[in-house]
Amino acid sequence: MTWNLQHLRRRLTWFAALISLVAATTQNALAERPPASRLLPEDTLAVVTVVKAPDVAGRFMNTAIGKMSQDPQLKPLIGQLYGSLSEAVAEVKDRIGLTLPEILAIPQGEVTLALAAAKDAPPAVVVLVDTGNQIANARKLLEKGEAAMVGGGTRKSEEKIGDTQLIVYDNVGAQQGRIAYFEKDGTLAVSNNVDVLKKVLAVWNALWFIDPVGIMKTIGEQNPGMRLAVAMLPSLGLDGLSALGGTVALDAGQFDSIMHVHVLLESPRSGVIKMIALRPGDTKPERWVPADVADYTTLHWDIDTTYKALASVYDSFRGDGALAQEFQQRLMGATGIDFEKEVLPSLEGRMTIIRWFERPVTIRSRATVVALKLKNTDLAGKALDKLAEKFPERIAKKTYGGKTYYQLQIPSPPNVPEGRRPPVPCFGILDDCLVIADRTSFYEKVVATLVEGAKSLADELDYKLVASKIDRQNGDVKPAMVSFNRPEEAMRFLYDLATSDRVQQQLARGAENNRFFKSIDSAMKQNPLPPFAVLQRYLAPGGAMLVDDETGIHYMAFSLRRKTE
Repeated sequence: MTWNLQHLRRRLTWFAALISLVAATTQNALAERPPASRLLPEDTLAVVTVVKAPDVAGRFMNTAIGKMSQDPQLKPLIGQLYGSLSEAVAEVKDRIGLTLPEILAIPQGEVTLALAAAKDAPPAVVVLVDTGNQIANARKLLEKGEAAMVGGGTRKSEEKIGDTQLIVYDNVGAQQGRIAYFEKDGTLAVSNNVDVLKKVLAVWNALWFIDPVGIMKTIGEQNPGMRLAVAMLPSLGLDGLSALGGTVALDAGQFDSIMHVHVLLESPRSGVIKMIALRPGDTKPERWVPADVADYTTLHWDIDTTYKALASVYDSFRGDGALAQEFQQRLMGATGIDFEKEVLPSLEGRMTIIRWFERPVTIRSRATVVALKLKNTDLAGKALDKLAEKFPERIAKKTYGGKTYYQLQIPSPPNVPEGRRPPVPCFGILDDCLVIADRTSFYEKVVATLVEGAKSLADELDYKLVASKIDRQNGDVKPAMVSFNRPEEAMRFLYDLATSDRVQQQLARGAENNRFFKSIDSAMKQNPLPPFAVLQRYLAPGGAMLVDDETGIHYMAFSLRRKTE
């Protein structure tokens, strides 16, 4: 089957508006040559495009991280670290031919990385770089690279196509590969496949896209194992995964960044794809979610549909009833719990994941809770009791805040200080949820939030702000998944680690024999990190949502912009 861009465009009608918008906004910037979407071969499998590289760099400097790097209290440290990198590049300038700033300034317009199908060969990598007025420096870099390659045994040849010179290098590197390039209209086009590069040249007269099935089929032409996998795609229903596409925007009005991802799925779904059975539902945080969590995600899943689809696929290979028998033998035999009679009927279909950082900070401070909403708490409670009774030496029944929970008994390695021992997982039923925590301290924090009636995440202003933005994006469509995150909590974790005595001692030891660590250690000592409040003022909360409809899955994530002036 031939996978061409024209065919895929017809199937991606919902994506056409986005393509048109990108093309319209960049028409002037790309007036010197056609955009990559018109230059790449019709059997292109994947594309990642930066519409205008300098503009992206400028927009990045207007994001929270970019502004943070320019803060007067942090700029000396960033400058010294960047200076160390520049010095390292400067030492090999004779071999490179350019300084680090000169190299970074070469991309002046559209930069595209693509994967294209190649006849009787693995997929070809194609890179297009619009160099604009930096073409002289780009040529200088190519000349230095050519000198290094040819000096190492690489063979160079040239071919004139119209008014364009195509340069080809054979026997490149240890793999004895091939690299070719040409220069046209201020743009460099590079590939590891000459034929594909000629196709680009033949049609010369912010957006990413992936055709996963097409990629597998192209690779399968050279790989027997992949051919077998491709042959199984229809049986598994994976040929229904038609395409992936998306965009990323920085410095976008009230948003620090916005990302859109679209997964096009055939309708009706079948096989493995049918297992993706997300559905809309209530996304408000449960009352036991602590107010100070680092992030929160909740989603709704049609578990019965997923299990039946899984059973259908599994049984098609192993025989009728094979999956049920597998669960019966492995789960019932090991635990005494009947999956289809005691587990599935208990689950309502909502899953919530929250994360929190335990203090004092260590490398293991990130804590996680996964909660499954129950529609039959009595049935689930009896299953947990049965599990604890079967393994009394491994599961201890405990109580906190008047709530019963179960703690795994994991022997600690000998001679390990208490502060460095791995956390102890536990689980129990709170309200109408089975709550599973990777450490007891987080579980007890969740219990305390519920029992003591403390403020939960749902009461927090930053959560309400993000939730309102998601509601506006949705309109009348209810999402199947919603996520909320506080970047400042992750940054605080990294900050506390970086400033801890233990990490600084390890960095000092590493600096004794490693130049990279030495430059970081020196920079940190000469320009200590400012108080965390300086970094915190640049960071704003973010969120995400996911919608599952008849065309596929649509995901949108964003981070808000904090006013620092």
